[in-house]
Amino acid sequence: MSYVGELGWELHTPMASMPALYDALRNSGGPFGIANYGLYAVNGMRMEKGYKAWGAELTNELNMLEADMPRFIDLNKSEFVGKSATVNQAARPLKIVYAEVGAGDTDARGGEPVLHGTECIGVVTSGAYGHRVRKSLVFACVPPQFSAAGTAFDILIQGESRRATVLAEPAFDPGNLRMRA
Repeated sequence: MSYVGELGWELHTPMASMPALYDALRNSGGPFGIANYGLYAVNGMRMEKGYKAWGAELTNELNMLEADMPRFIDLNKSEFVGKSATVNQAARPLKIVYAEVGAGDTDARGGEPVLHGTECIGVVTSGAYGHRVRKSLVFACVPPQFSAAGTAFDILIQGESRRATVLAEPAFDPGNLRMRA
């Protein structure tokens, strides 16, 4: 499992062992180009993979179906926590979509309005520039009629309207080939 779209491992070790583990990884990874990277890079890489984030796309304000996560729900199971709430929730006109933005020199970050003409139809939940794919990417909460791949709408980024197009698959490694050993 990886949050950045590359083969990786989670290492669980006592805090006191962290400096020695860090040094060992840096020394062993040197010939392979290992490098430190920060939170903005992690966000950009998760956006390239189309991975949703807790607190942005995954909140208590949207259910799993609205967040476009049906592959993680087995409604054929007899019962699980949240099943009845999910099944019985009244339909709402909301859907999280993944899109590429013609952003120019500024990327969306989250909170920007999504427009159809002059009408505000939704909001960007998160965004970032994907350096591996050289694209500005967003997740946005919009009405379902704007959720099909290829659908276009505008995003108001720092006062300028920028065209966004819904993507059918992740911008980076859609087949998950890089995460296989």
